[in-house]
Amino acid sequence: MYTKIKICPVCGDEVAGLLYRYHIDNEKLVLQRIREHNPDWAQEDGICSRCVDYYHTEIIMQQRMLPEIGPYFPVKSPDDFIILPSALRLDADVRYTGKGVTICFIDSGFYLHDDLVQTRNRVKKVLDITNPSATEEYFKKSHPSAWHGTMTSVVCAGDGYCSNGLYKGIACDADLVLLKVQDENGRITTENISKALQWVLDHHVEYNIRIVNMSLGDDEATGYHQSMVDQLAQRLIEKNIVVIAAVGNDEQASIKPPANAPYVISIGGIDDLNRLDDELFSYHSSYGATIDGLFKPELVANAVWIAAPILPGTEQANEAECLHRAMMLTDEELEHQWADVQKKCTWILPEASKMDITFKRKLLTDRIQQTKYFSAKYMHVDGTSFAAPLASAVAAQMLQANPALDVFSIRKVLFSTAKRLPAIQIEKQGYGYIRPRKALFQILNREVFMKEHASPYINRNKRMVEFHIQNNCAHQISLAGSFNYWAQDVLLMEPHANGNWKIQIPLPPKGTYTYKFLIDDKMWVEDVENPVREPDGFNGWNSILNI
Repeated sequence: MYTKIKICPVCGDEVAGLLYRYHIDNEKLVLQRIREHNPDWAQEDGICSRCVDYYHTEIIMQQRMLPEIGPYFPVKSPDDFIILPSALRLDADVRYTGKGVTICFIDSGFYLHDDLVQTRNRVKKVLDITNPSATEEYFKKSHPSAWHGTMTSVVCAGDGYCSNGLYKGIACDADLVLLKVQDENGRITTENISKALQWVLDHHVEYNIRIVNMSLGDDEATGYHQSMVDQLAQRLIEKNIVVIAAVGNDEQASIKPPANAPYVISIGGIDDLNRLDDELFSYHSSYGATIDGLFKPELVANAVWIAAPILPGTEQANEAECLHRAMMLTDEELEHQWADVQKKCTWILPEASKMDITFKRKLLTDRIQQTKYFSAKYMHVDGTSFAAPLASAVAAQMLQANPALDVFSIRKVLFSTAKRLPAIQIEKQGYGYIRPRKALFQILNREVFMKEHASPYINRNKRMVEFHIQNNCAHQISLAGSFNYWAQDVLLMEPHANGNWKIQIPLPPKGTYTYKFLIDDKMWVEDVENPVREPDGFNGWNSILNI
C-alpha cells in the first residue's frame, strides 16, 4: 500500500504531504513572501516543505544582505532538501571574493572544472608533481585521482558556473595554482608532498601565491623538527605565505604533518545540520596534543553538508544526470522512459519495472539521498578536507581587503574573532568557529597593526619578555600567570596607539609557565599570537611560556 501523492500548489511537485501549519523562525515573513510570489495561494491550500525552506532561505539571505538565490535550486524531487551555499552558512560578506589573491592547492589530483575555468580561467598553473611532463590536456580529462582536489578547489573558489551561481565558493574570484601529488599507484608520499612545497618556495613570487591549502597530510605523526613537510611549511610561512591544513577525520588519530606544525593553521570540523540557526554540533575530526605538545586544531569550520562538484565524465556523473533528468519527468513520461532509466541505472532490479510509478519515484529519491547527488552536477560531501578550503577562502577575503597583511596578523584576527562553542570540548575546537564577517570587519576598520615580534617575545640580551594584546575597548588589561602566582592586578599593561597594549617583565628562571590576560577585571583571554597552549580546566586555554 502506497502513500497517496499530492501536488504542491506552489511548485507543482508531487509530494507525500503538504504543510498547513508552520513552526519556523520568521513565520509571518515566510507566509508573506509566498503570497507575494503566488498571489492566488492561500494558507489553507497547503505547501510542500521544500517551498517553505526555499522562501525561508531567501529571507535570511536578504536579512544578511546577500544576493538573492533566484529560482535555481537544482533539485526538484518529492523528498529533496536544499544544501546551503557556503557564503550563506558561514555568513560571509560576498563583496569580498578573493580577487587578486592566489591560492595554491596541494592535493591528490585535479580536473579543470567549469566552475574554475569557464567564466574566466583562473588557474594560473596546474602541475603533476609526480609527472612534470604531463600537459594541461591531462587535467581536462577525468582521472580517479582528480576527485578530491577538484572538490576542495571548487568548494573554496568555484564561481558556481554549473549551478547558475548558487554554489559558488567564498573566494570565487581568487586565482589558483593546482599541484597534484598522488602518483600512478594511488599513493601520496612524503617525498611528493615535500616536492610540492619546495615548488611553492621556488615559484611563489612568480605566481604571487599568498595561501597554501593542504587537505591532506603525511602518513605518520612525527615531531615538527623531524618532519620535512613541517619544515618546508615553516619556510613558506617565513616567506609570508599562509598555510592552512585539515586535521583529519578520526578522533582517535594523531595530528600529522603539516597540521601539527606550530604556525600552520589547522582546521577541524563542526556540523550545522544544514540549517541556518546558531546551533552547531561537534564533528568527528582529529584533535588533541601533537607529539611536540601543541594542541590542534586552532579553528573549526563547517565539515558536513558541503556542496561539491561531481567529477564530470565519470559513472557517478552519468548516474546523477540520469536520476535528476528522470525526476523532472511527468509520471506518464517516466513510465514510458523507464526501460532507458533502468538501463543507465544498473542498480535498479529488473522486477522494479512491474511496480507502480510511486514505487519507482521512491527508488529514485532514495538513491539520490543515498548517493548525496542532490543535483545533476553536485553532491554534498563531508570531512575536514572541505572545512580547510572554507578557511582558505576567508583568508583570501582578508588579503583582498588588505594585501599588506602578514601571516601573523591573519592568524591573530582569525583566532581573536572566532566564536567559542560552549557545548563542544575545547580541545576539539581550538579558538572556536571561524567567523568571516567579524574577521573582515576588524581589517576594514584598520584594527589590525603588524608588529615586529609576535607575543611573547623573549629578548635574551635585555633579559626581558614582552607581551602584546590588541583591544580597542578595554579600560585596563593585566598580565597574570604562574610566574607571578596569578596575581590579577600587579602586572598592568601599558596602552599604546591603535588599541595596542604592551608589558615587559624580567626574564623568569628556566622553566614552563602558563599565563593569560585579564581585561577590565572580568574577562580572561589567552594570547592568540602564541601557538603553545593547554586547556585551563574551564573549557578555555592557558597560553604557555617556555624559557
